[in-house]
Amino acid sequence: MAQAKVYSERLGAISDAQFQAVADRLALGRFLEAAPTTSGLFGQNVFVTTTKGEFVLRGAPHWVKRLGEKTHRPNDRVQFTAERYFAQQLHEHTNAPVPWPMLHDQASDILGWPYLVMPKMPGQCFNERTILKLLSAEDRHGVARALGDMLAEMQRLTSPFAGNFDVDTVELTPFAGGNTGYVIDETRDAVAAADANGVMTADDLAWIDAAERSARGAGERANTYVHCDYKLNNLTVDRDGDGWRVTGLFDLHEARFGDGALDLVRQACSYRDTEPALARVFVEAYFERVARDPDIKELLPLYLINDRMKFWTFFTNPASPAAWTKGRTFRGWAEPYLDAMLALV
Repeated sequence: MAQAKVYSERLGAISDAQFQAVADRLALGRFLEAAPTTSGLFGQNVFVTTTKGEFVLRGAPHWVKRLGEKTHRPNDRVQFTAERYFAQQLHEHTNAPVPWPMLHDQASDILGWPYLVMPKMPGQCFNERTILKLLSAEDRHGVARALGDMLAEMQRLTSPFAGNFDVDTVELTPFAGGNTGYVIDETRDAVAAADANGVMTADDLAWIDAAERSARGAGERANTYVHCDYKLNNLTVDRDGDGWRVTGLFDLHEARFGDGALDLVRQACSYRDTEPALARVFVEAYFERVARDPDIKELLPLYLINDRMKFWTFFTNPASPAAWTKGRTFRGWAEPYLDAMLALV
């Protein structure tokens, strides 16, 4: 019998017998092979092939914390319950190519934790560096349009309220302060962590306060599906006779209901860093299907600060600060992204 093999640091060692036990429980046929994935920050995924097809096993669910809490705590139910819910809703109410069926085994007897098994999606997965090497300028333009179009397609999934799965009840629950209130609270949570590390200036904090006031003065927009990590390496793309299209959408662990305009920020900022002209292609493809709303200009400063603050807090960690953060302030780094975004909407 083959010995257990480590497919990622997070998943640890998994034996062929364990993979076969998963296949037996979920009626996936005979296990043939497994392989580590080539990307993924958290190391939760492993490719699995059986006689029934190619799949992704996603395990070792994230721990959780409420906003304002200092540390995460174990919880094996929230992440995969939420991911499966949003995948099913997207599958049933949009044409977004999510991996479905998404099989959720809540037991821990086989692998030591609950897990999901889902179809491996077709197409190619790029990040902002590999796409520059592997595709022509014309093809990259086509991919940018496809990303904007898919973002609009996902937002056909709507909700009567902004909300997410509560970390204690594991039920879909409205945000007490609506979408804007939640984004402000989430931003403040990240700001507090950065401020405690001594990487926020008075000017940074005043700029953020102004963005919050602007957002509170805007009207609440329709609540749609929000991926919260919509970017190249969380999807697959392929080319067909009509051009490029998104063929797979995954990593739904941050998904929620709120203002879909938030999802414009991350990929547009990535394009600003690599190919600024494609930021406009991406955003304009989105607005070909979604009506422009003047309130978006009042909300974008908050949304951009929310997105950029997550990176700033992570990369300015005093234990291992990134070289690019040295000598910079948060506002000095983030504001050019906001100027670029406002010029696009």
